[in-house]
This record gives sequence, structure tokens and C-alpha cells, in this order.
Amino acid sequence: MGGAGSRQGGPRVPFELEWGFRNLTNSKRPVNKPEDVKGLKIRTPPELPTQAAMEALGAVVATISFSELQMALKQGVVDGQENPIAVIYANKLYETQKYLTMTGHNYNTMVHVISKKVWDKLTPDQQKIIKEESVKAGNFMRKAVRDGEAQQIAELKKLGVEVSTPDKAPFKKLMGPAYDRMKAIADEENINAFVKMVEAAK
Repeated sequence: MGGAGSRQGGPRVPFELEWGFRNLTNSKRPVNKPEDVKGLKIRTPPELPTQAAMEALGAVVATISFSELQMALKQGVVDGQENPIAVIYANKLYETQKYLTMTGHNYNTMVHVISKKVWDKLTPDQQKIIKEESVKAGNFMRKAVRDGEAQQIAELKKLGVEVSTPDKAPFKKLMGPAYDRMKAIADEENINAFVKMVEAAK
């Protein structure tokens, strides 16, 4: 996910729509420590950060289209997957996934992007309104997502899903290889700056 401006030089609006933290589910066993992930066949989207993180934990990663995920889970093609709570709940992945682990390993957002061509046609007052309302919308969505997650997790427990919240420190210690793979394709300075931002936000 990028910033709020377009790559063509659009305006940077300090605004994001939260989609939630991604968490791990599987049909085999509870995941309370990194070793519990080893050997699990996990579906991920075709995104290197997520794939690298799962592989650093010893998972066998499979890239499967989301539209085919439910069938892959039912047929045992993969043991598990990772997604925000709302996606897990809304798509009834609990039908095949008995174990939910609150790993929070990836933060998903949607960003508000406006082309520079359109932005430049707006008056300063219109631009100001869009910025202000975008921030309000982002704050509203973040609260809605987090409130919704609390309710969805409670429902998942009622549906028989075992929810665990492990200590994340042991998982984090194994992420060195994942960071190295990212540094091979991205600017190391940007990666280090991002990691510092994450640490500061804790």
C-alpha cells in the first residue's frame, strides 16, 4: 500500500481507509508459537511481504486466487490462509478453519487517490473540503472496522473457532530472512524507516 497521492504527482491527502490487520487461520492446529506454523500449507495473495513472512515461519506458501480460496480450503489443497477478520467472517471461512491466530502480521489499508488532472480543476475551497472529509471518513472507517472486529471475533468463537493471541516477539525474531528478501527488491533505507515507524507506533 502506498501513500495517498497518485504516482503521477497527485496531491497527498493525509487519509487512509482501514481494512484491518491480517490474521492467520488454519484447519490443523492452534498456532501459539512459530513452530506451530511449520509445514502448514498457507494460501497468500501474490505479494512478496506476506509470502516471505509465512515462509520465514516455515509455512508452505501457495498463491491461489481469492475466488478459489473457499474450494481450496474445503478440498484440503491448503490448510489455511490469512486475511483481515472481516474477510474471514463475511466469507464464512470458519466453515473449514477451526483455528484463528491473531498474528496481526500485515496492516491493510485502502488509500484515497485523486488524479492531478482532476485535483487541479478544483478550487482551493473544494480541495480543503475533500481533505477534511477524507480524514473524517478515514477515522469513521477505522472505528467501524475495529468495533466490527470485536463483534465478529465473538461470533466466530460461538461458531466453534478457537481464537488464540500468541506472544508476537518469537515470530518477529524469525523475520530476518523476510526483510532480506524485501531489501533485494526495495530501497533498504525505506524499509528501515518503515520498521522504525512500526516500532514507534507500538
